[in-house]
This record gives sequence, C-alpha cells and structure tokens, in this order.
Amino acid sequence: MTDTIWFPDPDPRAATRHGGINAAIREAIAEGVLPVGHRLPPVREVAYRLGVTPGTVARAYRDLVEDGLLAAQVGRGTFVADPGEAEAGAGPSQEAPQEEPQDEPAPLLPDLRAGMLNLATAQVADVGQGAMLHRLMTSLPAPKPGDWIGYPQPAGDAALRAALADWLARPSYGRVGPDVLVPTMGAQHGLVVLFQMLLRGPHPVVATEELAYSGIRHAAGLTRAQVVGVPMDAEGPLPDALDRVLRDSGAQIFCTTAEAHNPTTVRTSPERRQAVAEIARRRAVQIVDDDCFGAGGMEAGYRVLAPDRSWIVTSVSKSLSPELRLGVVLTPEGRATDLRATVQRQIYGLPRPLTELGTAVLASGEAARVRRAVHATIAQRNAIVQRELGAYGVVTRDKVPFAWLPMPKGWRASTFVRAAEGQDIRLRAADEFALIGGLAPNAVRLSVTGEAQEARLVAGLSRLLALLEAAPPVLEA
Repeated sequence: MTDTIWFPDPDPRAATRHGGINAAIREAIAEGVLPVGHRLPPVREVAYRLGVTPGTVARAYRDLVEDGLLAAQVGRGTFVADPGEAEAGAGPSQEAPQEEPQDEPAPLLPDLRAGMLNLATAQVADVGQGAMLHRLMTSLPAPKPGDWIGYPQPAGDAALRAALADWLARPSYGRVGPDVLVPTMGAQHGLVVLFQMLLRGPHPVVATEELAYSGIRHAAGLTRAQVVGVPMDAEGPLPDALDRVLRDSGAQIFCTTAEAHNPTTVRTSPERRQAVAEIARRRAVQIVDDDCFGAGGMEAGYRVLAPDRSWIVTSVSKSLSPELRLGVVLTPEGRATDLRATVQRQIYGLPRPLTELGTAVLASGEAARVRRAVHATIAQRNAIVQRELGAYGVVTRDKVPFAWLPMPKGWRASTFVRAAEGQDIRLRAADEFALIGGLAPNAVRLSVTGEAQEARLVAGLSRLLALLEAAPPVLEA
C-alpha cells in the first residue's frame, strides 16, 4: 500500500460540496491516479485543505465506501478498495462504515513550516528547565554492581510514587497517596492503558465533549472504541444530554476535562460536576478526567464526588517538560493494582532512567520552582493576548497556556486559519477538535506559549488583529 499524499480537487460542476469531492475521487480512481490500496488523507486534513466541514468530507468518503470504491479500516484509515474483493463480498469495504472510526482526529502535533509562528501547540513555557534537567541527570548516583541489567521491577517506582503524591496533593483530588498512583509514559499513555483496562466487549464506546482534545480520540482509536459526543455550555457538559448519550450508546467511559477544557478553557462548575457524578453512578460509567492543564482546582473533583469510579490523568508535560515522558493516573481506592498490571503487560514498567530522574526533579523542589515560573509566564502571555485581542472577546484562563477566540462576523474559522497561515501563523480551528456529527463553534484556539520569543508573539498577534479588523463583508440575504 502506498501512503503518498493526494488531495481531491472538487468538481465545481457538482451540485453539492460532498458530491464534488466524491466525483474527484471517482475520477482519480478511474484514471489510475489512485491505485488499489492507496491510503486517502484523513477527513480533517482534507476538510482543512478545502475549507469545508469534516462532515462534508466524511459523507463523500462514506458514499464511496458504500459503493465499493473505498474501504474503511477501523483504526487505520480509508483506502482504495480492490474491485475483486468488493464483487466477492469480502473485505472491510462491505462493512457498514461507522462515522467515528472513519474520523481520524487531528495529529497530536501539527506540521509547521520553518519560521512559522507556532500558536497551535499548547506547549510548556521555556523557563530554563533544560539546564536544570541536565544538571540533575549528571548528578544521579553511580550504579551499584548488578544495576541496569534487569527489567523494571514493581517496587522500582516506589520513591517516584511518593514524590508524585507530594506533587499532586490537593483537596480537589481527595486522598492522594503512593498506593493510588500509577506512573505512565506521559498522560497520553495513561489514557491508552486506562481505556485498555476499562473498556469491554466487541463494540466499546467512549463518551466525551463534542469538542475534545484529539488525544482522547487517538486513545479510543487504539482500543477500537467508538467516540460519541456530549454537548456542553459555559458550565461544562449538559447533564440531560450526557444521560441520554450514555443511555443510548452504552458508553462505559465518560472522558472529560473538568478543570481546563481543551480547546474552550471552560471549567466545569461545581453544580455540573455533581450532576455528572450522579449520572455516572446511575449509569455505571467510569469517569476519566484529563487534568494535564488545570492540575487541580478549588472545586471538588470527581475523585471526591464519585471516588469509586473516577480516575485522574495528568503529567508533568505542561508544567515542567514534555520531553520528560512522565505521566500519572490517580485511581479509585483499591484499583491501582489492576492498572499497574495493565501497564506491566504493555511495557513491563517505566525505564529506570526515567524513574530516577523524575524522582530527583520532584524531590529536589526544582519541579515546584519550574511550575511557578511556567505559570507566571502563562499569566504574562495571557495579559498580552488580552491586550491585543481583548476587543474581540478572546477568552484566557489562569494557568492555561491557550486562548479561545470567537470569530467576528465575516470570518469562518477555517478561512481565518488559512489567512493566518498566509501571515506565517499556525492556529487551530474549532473543527480540528470537533467530532464527526458534532457542532463546531466558529472559533479558533491559539497557544500563548508555543512561541518562545515574546517579541515574535506580540508581532504575530498584531498581524492577527489586522486580519480580524479586515473581516470580509457580511452579505445580507
């Protein structure tokens, strides 16, 4: 199979947008431009390139699958089908395609041209942690005879778990001790192993907000799970909608971001959290709270409200360094052993260099110092964003390294993102976070710490402001 990137050039004579995409793919297959086995680009990438919604592209793909020209393979993508298999009734092209598995979420890290201003990646601010990590690595104790020649042992991360318990201790998490913590290779790995352990049956389902960080969908795809969306408002997930989605879909997990929703920055209100906890208990659903940005808050978290079924996934990536692939899952009482067994079956255990360096960073107090400096930088950057774009209703949040910018009249988010690219600025449109069939607000997300140099950030925001002020005219009906 070939993976050469090819994008459709929609037929302008078609009556509908999805029809134009459909016709372009049919023509490319007929002319041999797309041979059997060729992998088509992901739905969202095509949508972004063409300036259409992901649902438009998904419908064109779905129609071609139903006609036997394409084959949708869950977790792998959409390919040009073998006509012989289609005629014989064999192969994946004969399966009724499910919308969610065909929806390939946006990549975790976007491609950036050289010199492009990165307002797309919500990465950690550079406050000198590289030099600190190098210094601690070189000061680790010398190995004793017999060290560094075996596999990681279950008790080998005891010191790391104790240091993580101190690092994470806060009332909103409930009781945090070494016995309820499971270290992982980053938060994304934590999501994957949790889904592997909690999901059951031939057709597992994960519910999440209609707008969601793509990592949730990547983790679901790796576990062959369908993702269903739950509408939300300024207080968080809508309780009635959540109850209905869980009832109708049979979802076993509700994966949410209560403290700092990505991409909207919404913090789920205390009343809404209580409602979510009660619904999860009634529907026998596990709550997985991705708290990589918020790192806990003042309101009671799900481990306090529903301690028997709530899991917190977090890491040091957004407060210390993504290069240090150190995540952690806070488990319900008595469930850490189950999750540790899942991790061990997958990777045996965390590498000893990681556990020793992670322990040194956390126990030395350096991690707390860096976290304070990172949060101070985010506050400074948020103030700059508000100064430059505040007139357009940009939303920023304390300790959250990204902002949410609603589009003014005249701009569509996808068109604005392309215009920003013309100014060498990379943003993320709401479409990149939306589930197929879900609603995508007319807004964009921009990182406040993706660019290391403050002067370049200010210059880029000035260019964005000029674009906002030059919005295309709104045509009256």
